[in-house]
Amino acid sequence: MLNPEDVKRVEKPATVRDLGPVDASAIMPRLQKFSEQAWDAENARKENRFACFHHTRHIVHRFTQGNRDVRAHYETPSWLIWRDLLQPIMDKAALPYGYAQNGFPKAMFARLAAGNAIDRHVDGAGSNLQCHKIHVPLVTNPKATFTVADEEFHLPVGHAYEVNNIKPHAAANLGDEDRIHFIFELYDASQFDEKVA
Repeated sequence: MLNPEDVKRVEKPATVRDLGPVDASAIMPRLQKFSEQAWDAENARKENRFACFHHTRHIVHRFTQGNRDVRAHYETPSWLIWRDLLQPIMDKAALPYGYAQNGFPKAMFARLAAGNAIDRHVDGAGSNLQCHKIHVPLVTNPKATFTVADEEFHLPVGHAYEVNNIKPHAAANLGDEDRIHFIFELYDASQFDEKVA
């Protein structure tokens, strides 16, 4: 029986931490082949149906069941399609943490519609305290912002960023093009005996 209390809490950045350059350029040519209907179908299957995401569609590859314990994560069929491109990005962004074994319980694409926003919210307790939340911008514009507490940031393409998701945060996309981020979570899987992917 899994006990979430067995998982160490991670230290979050005060707001946003730049993890350095990552090359995610191979993702968009494949993602551009996805139709609007495919985006809608994937979004309809997601577990993270929170009111703050009313203008955001997701393609979920991995997710933590019920947001309780990072070890209780599952993969969706889309992970098989995307793993070859996403795993190297995740591994590169994880290097600054120096974990003996990386665990990646969540991975998804998030598409915030042009001219819209993600409402200010806090991701809450449970698994959100156990892992680092990392954003890799794929498509953005100067009018796309991310706010943590009372600080506003623009996250350019080409780098990975850890965001503090347990402080009040929000996003806005006032540009003319949808903003797309690859978002995943990371924790130190070496704290457990079992093998975690």
